[in-house]
Amino acid sequence: MSKKFLTLAILFSFVITGLAFATQIPQAVDPKNAPTVWTEQVYNGSGTAIATGVVVEWDHDTSDPSGTIFDDMAPYVKIVGTDESVWTAGVTLTDGAIANGEVGTIIIWGPAVVDNGTNVIVAGQIVGSDNAGKVQDWTGGADNEKMLGVGIKAGARIPSFSIIFIDPTLDDD
Repeated sequence: MSKKFLTLAILFSFVITGLAFATQIPQAVDPKNAPTVWTEQVYNGSGTAIATGVVVEWDHDTSDPSGTIFDDMAPYVKIVGTDESVWTAGVTLTDGAIANGEVGTIIIWGPAVVDNGTNVIVAGQIVGSDNAGKVQDWTGGADNEKMLGVGIKAGARIPSFSIIFIDPTLDDD
């Protein structure tokens, strides 16, 4: 085997590994003791801190890290500005507030403890978010609205927080 081929093979394996771990999808799970969640590293450039357990949306207006053609595709987030936005990204971790100008982690798929404020959540119901990033029963309607997921348990041992199965790829069709 030539050194050139070996070098290319090693380089290729690093590239593939980088792609596999960019979105943090667990490679091993412990179904007895912990939920399986997919997370994503994001940046908060919105001008305000983002609290724990709230719904965030992609912030393509602020996203401009390099001024290139990719400037509107960087993973910037902000608090949801409209009910059930098509730009829904995920939910901040329960111990993961993201200060303005800082990197943080959001859950993009799987069970999460989410702030529902004064909104009533019913287990088994489809949920979305209000315009402050709080979870609410999904109101449906316009074709561009996205659901956040499904309620698992209301009042998850903490008043005004519920457990939701997060899957922002769901839509109203």
